[in-house]
Amino acid sequence: MSQVEDISSPWRYRDVAWLLIAVAAVMQVARVFGVTAVHGEHPFLSANDRSRWAAIAALIEDGKWEIDRVIDIPSSNGKSKNWSSIDIVRHRGADGREHFYSSKPPLLTALYAAVCKPVTMLTRKKLTEEPFLIGRIVILLVNIVPLVFWWIWFYRWLESNVSDTWTRFVLLNAALLGTFLTTFAVTLSNHLHAALFFTMSLAMLWQIKRNAQLDRSQSWLLWIACGVCSGLTVACELPALAWAAAAGVILLLVDWKKLLFGYGLGGAVVAVAFLATTISAHNDWRPPYSHRGLGAKIATIPKEPDSTAPAIEDVIEQANKSGYNLSDQSKVIPARLTGVLQVIDDSVGQRVAVNSTDNTWCIYEWDDWYDFPKSYWLPGNKKGVDLGEKNPWLYLVHFLVGHHGIFSVTPFWLLSIVGAWLWATKRETASVHLAGIRRVAISDTGVALALVAVSMTCFVFYATRVVEDRNYGGVSSGFRWVFWLIPGWLWLCVPAVESASRSKALRILVSILLLLSIFSATIPWPNPWTQPWPYRIVIWLYPE
Repeated sequence: MSQVEDISSPWRYRDVAWLLIAVAAVMQVARVFGVTAVHGEHPFLSANDRSRWAAIAALIEDGKWEIDRVIDIPSSNGKSKNWSSIDIVRHRGADGREHFYSSKPPLLTALYAAVCKPVTMLTRKKLTEEPFLIGRIVILLVNIVPLVFWWIWFYRWLESNVSDTWTRFVLLNAALLGTFLTTFAVTLSNHLHAALFFTMSLAMLWQIKRNAQLDRSQSWLLWIACGVCSGLTVACELPALAWAAAAGVILLLVDWKKLLFGYGLGGAVVAVAFLATTISAHNDWRPPYSHRGLGAKIATIPKEPDSTAPAIEDVIEQANKSGYNLSDQSKVIPARLTGVLQVIDDSVGQRVAVNSTDNTWCIYEWDDWYDFPKSYWLPGNKKGVDLGEKNPWLYLVHFLVGHHGIFSVTPFWLLSIVGAWLWATKRETASVHLAGIRRVAISDTGVALALVAVSMTCFVFYATRVVEDRNYGGVSSGFRWVFWLIPGWLWLCVPAVESASRSKALRILVSILLLLSIFSATIPWPNPWTQPWPYRIVIWLYPE
C-alpha cells in the first residue's frame, strides 16, 4: 500500500498555496476580460466607476478635469449617454462658466490617468473610442496585479509568522475568495487601493516594531514610506485618519524624531499632493463632497414685508459687484436645500444662492455642487437606500449584523472579534527606547487595540452621519466604506483560527464561517454594484 504524502509538509503546503494563488489570479483575469455593462458598450459597471473613467478620459484626451464632453457621448443607437453618471458635480470653472466634474477626490483619479495614458499611447487608441481594450488593460494593471502581489505577500507573511498549516490555508483562502476586495477587483474604486495602502502601512509598522524589539537600526526610508502609505490610505478613505493617528501613537513609543521627520514627512507629501490635485481640478482645496451647502456671503439686501423672493435686479447688482456676470435673463427658482433660492443665468452659466432672515435677503456664492438640472440628488429623485436611514441606531444594527451587516454578510469577521481579544490578552511584550529617555512596553497587543479602536471609530463615524449619508454605501454588495480595514481584520483573525485548529468541532465552525463569507463575496462577481443577498431577500419579502 503506497504511503500518502502528508499535506502538512512544508514543500507540499507551498505547492498547494501557490496553486491556490495562481487559480485565484486566473479567475480574476477572466472576470476582467468578461466584464461588460448591461448595454454592452463599455466594461464600466456603475455610476461610481463611470464617474472616475469619465474624469480619466477627460484628463488624457482633453487635458482638463471638466467631463462635459465625455458624459455627453451618445450610445451607438443615439438614444442614451452611456458615459453619464449620477456621481458628478457642477460648479464654476476657470472660464467663469459652470461645468461638470467627477465627484470623486482627484488624487486617485490622477494616478489612474498616469497608468492609462501610456496604455493609450502604446495602443494608439483613445479610451472613449476603445473602452473595452483600454479599460480592461488598465483594470488589470491597477487592480489585478496589485491584488495578486497582496495575496503573495500575505502568503509569505503567513509562512513566516504562522506555524499551523491548517490556519495558513484558512486565512489564505479567506484572502483569496472570502472578502469583498476580490469582489470589487473588476471595477475602479478607492476601496481596493485603500486596503492595499493600509496593508503596506501596517506591514511597515510591524517591521518598525520588530526592529525596535530586536534593537535593530531604524531606516528613515522605512518611516517615510510608512507615512506615505498611511497618507495614501487617508486620501482613499477619509476615516483612515483614525488609523494614521493610531499608527502615529504606536510609532511615538519607538522614536519621536523619526515620527515627526519620517512618518510625518511622508504623510505631509501625500497631503500636499491631495490638495494640489483638488485645487487643480476644482480651484478649491476642499473635495467635492464637502460642497453641499451655502458658500461665502456676498451681500445682503433689505427684505420687503411678506415677500417670498428678492427683487432679482438687486440680486444681480450685488452679485455682479462680486465678480459675477449675471444678465437680465436670470431667473429665480427653488434650490435643492430647504428654504434656499437660486438666481441662475443659463446664458452665462452662473448662479448665486439666496436665503432669508427676518429682515434681509442674504446672497451667497453658489456652493451646492450637487444641485443642477436632472441631478439624481434633487428632492424626489433619490430612491431606495439613497433616501437614507432616519434612525441611526437601526442603521448601526443593519450595517453590523443586519441586511448589509459586516458580520452577517461575511461572518468570518466574527473571528476577528475573538482574535482581537486573544491578541489583547497576550502577555508577550518587549521593551523599547523612547528617544533614549526611558523604556516603555510595546507588543502586538498595541497593534490589535489600535485596529479595534480604529474599527470602532469608523462604525461610530458612519452611524452618526447625516441622514442622506446613511445609505449603506448606495447600491453595493457590501458595506464598502470599511473594506479598507479587511487586511487588519485578517491579521486579527490569526490567533482565533490558530486556537480553533486544535478542535475538530471548532475547525468545522471556522470552515462554515469561511464558506458563508465566500458565498456572499462571490454571488456579486458578475457586478459588485448590486445589493447584498440578505437585503434582496428583505425587499422580496417586504416589497413596500
